[in-house]
Amino acid sequence: MKPELLQKINSIIESGTDTPNIFKNILKRELALTDKEEVLDVLEIKRVYADSVRQQEVISHATLLLATANEFIVIEEGPSDFELEYGGYRIQHILYSKINILSFDSCLLRGVLKIVAGSNSDSILQIDFDTSKDYFEIEKFTAVVRQKMIEKDRI
Repeated sequence: MKPELLQKINSIIESGTDTPNIFKNILKRELALTDKEEVLDVLEIKRVYADSVRQQEVISHATLLLATANEFIVIEEGPSDFELEYGGYRIQHILYSKINILSFDSCLLRGVLKIVAGSNSDSILQIDFDTSKDYFEIEKFTAVVRQKMIEKDRI
């Protein structure tokens, strides 16, 4: 594992209470989800609060993106069909060979990462992010996913 990647993983694991425990457990390889997977890149998009000083009213939940040797894994905290108060989360496994479109859009301070997979043209994943904080990390992460898509397409 590259030192830069190890540093990113350790910074998420060692972060405070604002990082969901599920993210830390996955990165510590305590769950079957990643215990045998080769992690190529990781990206955490932090929660966004309406009141950032008091950390009240979550307006955008935390998301962890993992690029592994075999798939793209997305762990979302408290999506709309789960209540954040109950610790709900969603995990999506997207095989690189099934991704039709990887869209990375950016305009001023707002960015959107979209993934379309399968025969239908609806995006199965849409992640909104603040370009002032996450642009370069998402750009690097997207390059890793794109490279794996190209490799899997050649097989």
